[in-house]
Amino acid sequence: MHWTRSSVAWVAALVALFALLRALRRLLEPEDRPLALVVAVVVVAAAALMPPARGHVTAEQAGWRTALQVFLAAAVTALGALAGLGVVVAGGLGIAAAATVPLAWPAPRQHPQR
Repeated sequence: MHWTRSSVAWVAALVALFALLRALRRLLEPEDRPLALVVAVVVVAAAALMPPARGHVTAEQAGWRTALQVFLAAAVTALGALAGLGVVVAGGLGIAAAATVPLAWPAPRQHPQR
């Protein structure tokens, strides 16, 4: 199942997007805000579109995993911008952090039917 059937993932994506936009708005200069808007949307969309696990998971599991991916991507992006790395580099780090979730949290093994 895909995460789009999960309301948890949808709410997480919206909350992460608005939280990231607010954080970047406070951290960046006014002339960098249009770029920050584009980066925030790309980071959240890329994190949401990544497969939530390697293997088959239920829609509920995919939703929670996608929520974790989206929040992790937003947090790493905000921390990267706070550290002064630049909004584009911070966005790249956020996407890379979201890509590690399926590797760090593999899908449960399927037991063969007897």
